[in-house]
Amino acid sequence: MRVEVTNIVKDMSTNLVETVQSRLDLMGMSQAQLADNSSATPSQMGIFLRGKGSLSTESLNKVLDILGVDLSIYVKRNNLAKEVALFLKSRHVESIDNWPKEDLALFTRKKEVLQFFDVNSREELLSLIESDVVDVESSYPYFKALIQYYMSIEDSNPTASQAKQAIENLTKNIINSDSIETDSNIKAMVAGAAVGILAASPLIAGGVGILVGTMLSKQVGAISLFSKSFGKSLFTKALSYFAKD
Repeated sequence: MRVEVTNIVKDMSTNLVETVQSRLDLMGMSQAQLADNSSATPSQMGIFLRGKGSLSTESLNKVLDILGVDLSIYVKRNNLAKEVALFLKSRHVESIDNWPKEDLALFTRKKEVLQFFDVNSREELLSLIESDVVDVESSYPYFKALIQYYMSIEDSNPTASQAKQAIENLTKNIINSDSIETDSNIKAMVAGAAVGILAASPLIAGGVGILVGTMLSKQVGAISLFSKSFGKSLFTKALSYFAKD
């Protein structure tokens, strides 16, 4: 019996303040020490950590550096997917659905592809999504879905409407098929847009602060601008790699 994928999206209330506070606790650093090293006053830092105010971009960047929060990983991963997709398109490759990462790394000469971790079943991928303690975008199925996404668009920096259409095209044959079966209680994280698209999208306003807050709101690192449905997401495409025969 097929179980419908729900439209329930994971709670996005976990915010940057909680992330900073948890890293402070981990490092044994005081609020005053963090303020002193990030060009913020103790008062500004206190207001920020109570969720009542914001920091300047300069101070926020210093805070993230001090606490060892590396946001560049999302941009680098996105750029790698773009580069791989461009190379595959130049070689007239239309699909990598059945390509293991070893073949993809060898064909594209991008050894970084080998660093993505394998997921061996749809159930395992869903379990990772549900637990929300592992960066699922570092999995090979998700990365492969991201490559397929970039292979399906003409512009590497698409508008929001172009990105929405590309994701719909990528998943239109999956949404209504029996290839996606999951527990209806799973609060699935929608990931239609990776960080590169977030940065380019005209829907993003407010600069680095909002972008950083969005990225850190969940470890997966991306929230869909284009769909509230799990059925139209890169995770859905990733899950399709494990469709039952």
